[in-house]
Amino acid sequence: MRLFGPLAIPFAVFLVVASTHAAAPAPAPAPVVATLPVPMTREAAIARASAIRDLVSRGETNGLWSDFNARMRDAVTDSVSYATTSSTIHAQIGAIDSVLSEEVSERDSLIVVKTRCRFQRLPVPGVLTVGFDRTGRIGVMSIRPDAAEPREFASAFLDYQPRTRFELPFKGEWLVFWGGRTLGENYHAASRAQRFAHDLVMVRDGRTHPDSSTALSSYYCYGQPILAPAPGVVVIAVDTLPDQPIGSRDPAHPGGNHVVIDHGNREFSLLAHMQPHSLRVKVGSRVKRGQLLGLAGNSGNTSEPHLHVHLMNGPNMSDADGLPMPFTNYMIDGAFIEKGELKRFQLVRPRGK
Repeated sequence: MRLFGPLAIPFAVFLVVASTHAAAPAPAPAPVVATLPVPMTREAAIARASAIRDLVSRGETNGLWSDFNARMRDAVTDSVSYATTSSTIHAQIGAIDSVLSEEVSERDSLIVVKTRCRFQRLPVPGVLTVGFDRTGRIGVMSIRPDAAEPREFASAFLDYQPRTRFELPFKGEWLVFWGGRTLGENYHAASRAQRFAHDLVMVRDGRTHPDSSTALSSYYCYGQPILAPAPGVVVIAVDTLPDQPIGSRDPAHPGGNHVVIDHGNREFSLLAHMQPHSLRVKVGSRVKRGQLLGLAGNSGNTSEPHLHVHLMNGPNMSDADGLPMPFTNYMIDGAFIEKGELKRFQLVRPRGK
């Protein structure tokens, strides 16, 4: 069986990427890295990128706001938004374990340093990119999965249209942490069975839980009801595996406590990582759309509580192809969506719930 992999993978991770629009810089604290050199040189860029890499590894990048140029500040809106986003990302990707390679280039009037690293919580290497303008200010900064490994699985079902109508399998507003068709949006895209999978969490102020707590019950999605996305018959129901404490995983049981529903037409949905003994269904149960299946937990190969859901053309991931899973009748940031595929960083909720 292919591993689900942990939720905590690249806020694939755009740390921040500069836009093409200029904006006046906002007030900010003093720089935390060395005084900006003028003009910038390749040697200075390498040295500053190394210092920034250490800050990224420690999750101490908030002070970099004062080193951003106007275009970069425009891209991340304001220092508060940047601080919230960078803190959330570090919580998900972890520290840098090792540096694999580094290269320097010049493009668009920037000196760009790309460092290929292994992060504690990423399943693949990540590329930390930092670009400096001629005055030494940061014009580009991003963390993405290494495009060289892996690649999107070459699915034969990219244009498949499910016959089943699906609705979001929860109540309230959730963040699509992983979702979309590219590796930049969704690390699952490299997997045959999980080609179109989604990971979702609940957030407040950009975080999945309060800063000071690692108790599972402190995660905002923990214990939330998980619902059947469409009518069908339960063909797999696992309910006895323990929740994993933060910092521990269960790779031998990737999905943890999970349910697989046969919706007919060779369309099977899988909903994973639920709390032990929380399932309200069993094999053979006929479920209606919106029926309670269980409660969100942290069982299986996962780094923190979340919901994993995907559609496939067989009941077992070891011998199934992932299928696109568009949802209907939901809201994105207050806008009604009649039918659509979820994408990374969308805040979604069922209409009327």
